[in-house]
Amino acid sequence: MADFDDIYYIRQIKNGKVDAFVYIVRRYQRMVFTIVNKIVSRSVEAEDITQEVFIKVFQSLDKFREESEFATWLYRVAYNTTISELRKRKHEFIAIDDRFDNLPDESIFETIDELNHEDRLAYLDIVLKRLSPDDALLISMFYMNDQSIQQISEITNNSVANVKVKLHRIRKFMNFEINKLIRQ
Repeated sequence: MADFDDIYYIRQIKNGKVDAFVYIVRRYQRMVFTIVNKIVSRSVEAEDITQEVFIKVFQSLDKFREESEFATWLYRVAYNTTISELRKRKHEFIAIDDRFDNLPDESIFETIDELNHEDRLAYLDIVLKRLSPDDALLISMFYMNDQSIQQISEITNNSVANVKVKLHRIRKFMNFEINKLIRQ
């Protein structure tokens, strides 16, 4: 169930008091921007898409059925809007397919543990930018935004099992790419 404050303001908006939408924007603008910015690399693009997200949320607020957390519903709108915008712009990303499935876990070196915190973050940032928007968002939702596998499943319309498999593949890919960067 959504937070009481959210429900109150959502009902106000649905009843014609559109000024109440300011509360929703203020409460969630940082979260939405963070989601979008994890997928797109340029802040200007992220700001534009964040505005698009809130326009879509306002226009489709009647579709929110109050059966789940408002934040989860908003997360899904942000995710779908961002992916749609990127498809329109035809960005190219590295696709993580089955090429890492046969790579044994033991062959991926754990040299990242030997790096200092700043170097580790720098390598992570480089590799995150190489991921497809879908993959970058999965990693961001799970590790940076503490979303559960179940919540990610609901947001992305993937099964729980599929989310687990994708996260495993992405981690494997990222570890492989970071180790490759370290050895350069």
